[in-house]
Amino acid sequence: MPTTKQRAFLRVIFITILIIVLLMFIPRSSFLDINYDKYKEHLKPLNETTETTETIKSLNSTLGFDHIYVVNLETRPDRRIKMDAMINALNLKVEYFPAISKDNHKILDRFNNSTYMNSTHKACYVSHYMIYSSIIYNRYDSALILEDDVDIELNITSIMTHIHSLLPSDWDLLYIGHCMGWEGYFDQPLFDTSETFKLYPSKKPYCTHGYAVSAAGALKLIKLLAELYIPLDLQLISKIEEGVLKSYSVNPAAIIQTNDNPSDVSPGAEFLEHKTLIDSTLRSLGLR
Repeated sequence: MPTTKQRAFLRVIFITILIIVLLMFIPRSSFLDINYDKYKEHLKPLNETTETTETIKSLNSTLGFDHIYVVNLETRPDRRIKMDAMINALNLKVEYFPAISKDNHKILDRFNNSTYMNSTHKACYVSHYMIYSSIIYNRYDSALILEDDVDIELNITSIMTHIHSLLPSDWDLLYIGHCMGWEGYFDQPLFDTSETFKLYPSKKPYCTHGYAVSAAGALKLIKLLAELYIPLDLQLISKIEEGVLKSYSVNPAAIIQTNDNPSDVSPGAEFLEHKTLIDSTLRSLGLR
């Protein structure tokens, strides 16, 4: 029988080979031509001193995922201040990922063929797509993606411990936050436990302010979303409805978008349902 170290080594080799094979079939697109110089520090390969997956997942600081990204615009330091306070209060370990600006015409002008998307939607789409690339490059088994205008349940660690115990092993996407109120109202939960937060198959998980992506999901997304047609959350929903992506949603949402400042992606989107939390971290800090 192989030892634990041998099994871990074989697993890394298998994943590496799988990534190489799948990338051979990914269509070349404008995304693959993006200059990543600014993002090199966010694309670090594994080395011999990197923690094992088992060790990383045992840490509450990443909520059971290998990594947490926070998408942040350099022009929004106000949001960073709030996020820093919340992250410290929750004892989380995150990486701030520099978002593409809607004014970065050098990149966004490449996507003028997308007539249904404005510059802010394109910038959001490309920023998240680059994170999918980072997940693959760093060989993370999973990662949580947060936008910088969120509020989080104060007991998020215990919530996610429960959710991970329910989550099927072959998941691609996990929506811890969502909007519009479609999730969890038309289906039975996967397991009808006595816990408040339950897990459901995703239906229409609008918004991308708080969701996780598995390694398998990132590989699919890199191929499926290589061309821009419609805003990212709508594109993801279409792939979920097609059955291409295996997605699950937490209900009630444990991560919400705050409505105390205009959205950078969809300003004036009053039609969005602004959810409330049971126990808001920002409110506990006096920041809401």
